[in-house]
Amino acid sequence: MRHWGVACLLLVACGDGSVAKIRMTPNVVAGSSTAQSTQGDVSGTASALRIGSTSATRLQSLKYYVTSIQLCQWIEQMGTGFSAAEGCIALYESPDTSPSYDDYTVSAAEHDDAPGRFVDLMTAEGQALLRHPKTLEIPVADPDAKEGDKPHSQAGVYRFGLINFYRPIRVTAEFPIVDGSGDYFRTRAVTKIDEGRTSDGRFNTARVEIGDTLSGPTEETVYMLDNGGALFTFQKPFAITQEDVDAQAEIKVDLVFNPENFGQAFETSGCDANQGAKICDPTNGVVIDMPFVRMNPVPRKAGEKTRKETYLMDYDTASKLRIELYYNDADDEASIQGVDTAVVYTAMATQPNNKVIASDFVSQTGSVTSDDASVTLMDWKHDSNLEGLRRRHDGTVTIHCLFAGTLCPSTGGTVTRDYTFVGDSIVSTD
Repeated sequence: MRHWGVACLLLVACGDGSVAKIRMTPNVVAGSSTAQSTQGDVSGTASALRIGSTSATRLQSLKYYVTSIQLCQWIEQMGTGFSAAEGCIALYESPDTSPSYDDYTVSAAEHDDAPGRFVDLMTAEGQALLRHPKTLEIPVADPDAKEGDKPHSQAGVYRFGLINFYRPIRVTAEFPIVDGSGDYFRTRAVTKIDEGRTSDGRFNTARVEIGDTLSGPTEETVYMLDNGGALFTFQKPFAITQEDVDAQAEIKVDLVFNPENFGQAFETSGCDANQGAKICDPTNGVVIDMPFVRMNPVPRKAGEKTRKETYLMDYDTASKLRIELYYNDADDEASIQGVDTAVVYTAMATQPNNKVIASDFVSQTGSVTSDDASVTLMDWKHDSNLEGLRRRHDGTVTIHCLFAGTLCPSTGGTVTRDYTFVGDSIVSTD
């Protein structure tokens, strides 16, 4: 299976042993999955409402204006964002970050052809734009340092991965309708842009209307996310040690990205009047829903592999939630360094499902080595959302309803769902 990214860090010994010179070559790659299909029965349904779900082969381009990719020793979390990032090393820095983040909207991004700005995560050409080798000096971790609430003293120990990008995204995609008819929705060029300010008056926002998604050529659509950037917290901190420097160890950071089931399209009514519909085809009443790209960094050294455990949880009557847990195979405890979730529809789906499972943070009780590890997924406030996922087993989880949707009729309360352990696989390429 191939759906990952790699950022390579090559350590070179320094004279005084307190810092390491590293040559860094980012290489973010998104590939296609060859996982067994979970679409189920393809006999079709007579429902008037149809749903389309994209796959890696149908996600033709996904262009982000990435400004930086960093590993940081410490950050101050602020809601879903952050401030005061400290002790950071840059895996990638955009050659040009001149636009105003607050004011750079769809209309500005639609025809922005400045070199090096928009990076297509789905093509070799786009991925090559992120390959800018550089040599930096960074501190080496102190093996005698003590764990603290704010570990300024723990130089060379990285707990956070940051990917910063502007909010407008460009995408070219087709969404096969899951009823087995062979029809599909497709992205089309923008025909109308509705721009405004957020309620606090700070950020420009935009929703777009596009052409006929059921006919004509597949074209690029530009849309806008509510926020730019993604923050990742390692369950196990990553340290660059003097032993790594002495051995001139090669360190890679796999930026995990699975394009399978990335985004959905569905028929609805009155999407042109729905402010929550970021991409709307008013001709057919079709909404295209595209999420954030979540590239979780998994550090590893020479000879080590990035692996993932895959689970399928019963979601709605005709859909599953795919849960992927990523880790370094050299870690006996298989500490979770990345989480990815996606809704997977069967052919009998008659309504879209909004994803109400948060995976901003993760905690674990028990141990993989003693076969009693149990995982909890949490939102950005560290509130438990999915609880009791026993690793490498089938079982039943408890969902704490932090959000309302098809899974949870209202907030508060809990529901239970069964899940199946699909398997464990290598995702790194070397």
